Amino acid sequence: MSLPWKRTEDSTPDVQKFCDLVKKDLEDKIGQKSVYNALTFRVTDTEIQYIAKVHVGGNEYAHVKISQTLPCYGEEVKLVDYQFPKKMLDIIEPF
Repeated sequence: MSLPWKRTEDSTPDVQKFCDLVKKDLEDKIGQKSVYNALTFRVTDTEIQYIAKVHVGGNEYAHVKISQTLPCYGEEVKLVDYQFPKKMLDIIEPF
């Protein structure tokens, strides 16, 4: 079943916080980066999931899919999937 993703929005401090929580997991897969700034994101209506565009240095970007469990389950944040390398102009598409 495909999730209903909302439109792309500019990043917020909360999205940056979630991206920071999965930074090590992403860097384990793509290598350490000197920059790590969330730029834009999309969220679902039915689950706590985000896809964020993250600037990871120079002309390199990654799209990261992040999930968060509900508060009653500990609010664990984890990296679900990623796409790398991406470009600044690449549109965030659900994956």
